[in-house]
Amino acid sequence: MGRMFGSSRFMAPEELEWGARIDERTTVFTMGRTAAVLLSDGTLERRPFRGSDALYDVVRHACHDDREKRYGSMATFFAAWMDAHVSEL
Repeated sequence: MGRMFGSSRFMAPEELEWGARIDERTTVFTMGRTAAVLLSDGTLERRPFRGSDALYDVVRHACHDDREKRYGSMATFFAAWMDAHVSEL
């Protein structure tokens, strides 16, 4: 297949499958993984996550291996992120 672009730590599972559908849910996963790296040690474990339980739940939802169980759009992910952020203020 040749070399894939991007860091595998940010890739959604479907990005590793030849011919898989790549769409907005894939981007949601990438944003969730980015948040996990920035707010923890890069894992999806609760203990190192430096944020509220609500924010942690948003990140876990965004990074679900089953694409159908992730947020359906970046707008929905962003709204959940903002709701979680506001709830901790």
